[in-house]
Amino acid sequence: MPASVIVDALWGDSGKGKACAYLSRKHDAALAVRAGIGTNAGASVTLESGELIKARQLPTGWLNPGTRVAVGSGVLVDPRIFASELDRFGIADRAMVDLRCAVITEDHIAAEQGDDHLLERVGSTCTGNGHARADFILRRARQARDLPELEPYLADVAAEANRIAATDDQLVIIESSQGTMLSLALSDDYPYTTSGNCTTAAALNDVGLNWRHLTDVIMVVKAMPTRVGHGPLPYELSAAEVERRGIAEYGVNTGRLRRKAAALDHDLLRYAAMLNGPTQIALTFGDHLDPRLRGARTTAAIGPEVRTVIAEVEASTGAPVTLLDTGPRLADMIELG
Repeated sequence: MPASVIVDALWGDSGKGKACAYLSRKHDAALAVRAGIGTNAGASVTLESGELIKARQLPTGWLNPGTRVAVGSGVLVDPRIFASELDRFGIADRAMVDLRCAVITEDHIAAEQGDDHLLERVGSTCTGNGHARADFILRRARQARDLPELEPYLADVAAEANRIAATDDQLVIIESSQGTMLSLALSDDYPYTTSGNCTTAAALNDVGLNWRHLTDVIMVVKAMPTRVGHGPLPYELSAAEVERRGIAEYGVNTGRLRRKAAALDHDLLRYAAMLNGPTQIALTFGDHLDPRLRGARTTAAIGPEVRTVIAEVEASTGAPVTLLDTGPRLADMIELG
């Protein structure tokens, strides 16, 4: 089991962080690597104790004590957020950042927060990622190896990921960010996109992992999709209806109310599957679809509505649903198949 990629089918906020933590524990993964743009998106996991873990820079695989974590070279690093997560999670002894990562500065953040196009039209999080990425492309950004405070954590993450993935008994998990339909060059929703692609291929590239090591693509599909910021959202519910149903969600990074859809758009889901090539599907937020499922951990709890959605998702993606998320806690998961 050399390497698995966790990727979002639609617009993000689907529970990739929970899937990464769950699979890291299940398989005692040797390494979890963060792919994606940078700190413009967050992940959250609720532990059995009720403690809520929020992260923006490092993958949540560290919730397995034996898993090392890293930031891939294609990911932007904000040294302040990186340092904060090392301290909050107590993982300085098993965290790495690729020496080639471009760095987000205070100037990048200030430039985005003063950019009306990004703030008002696009609905960006304005966390400096777009401007830092632009500077990297123009070859004027600083890199992680240029900052003394990052020196203890510098590594060639691509070399380490490929070394581990070349073994037969250790697993590398790559946690992507955001969602396929936010991809800069693949979404029809431009300019309501992020500043790069969010697909399986993009995640491999962000980490520098040889595609021959890839054995599984776990595509996360949110049963009732959400979207933050502007851009189309098929089957969108009103904010009042979302509140009435008790299924309101708020962004990890921004705290903004997530727009929420009543159902999946299967044309988009088929397109996402074409782009990502999933071998497995993790269907998340099943309890928002059927509140009776909340917290369930056995297949006996799955009702007809959710079973119908599982069958529809499998038909649209051509991949089996192997994980069903049933609630906020890390162990609120049903394994299928």
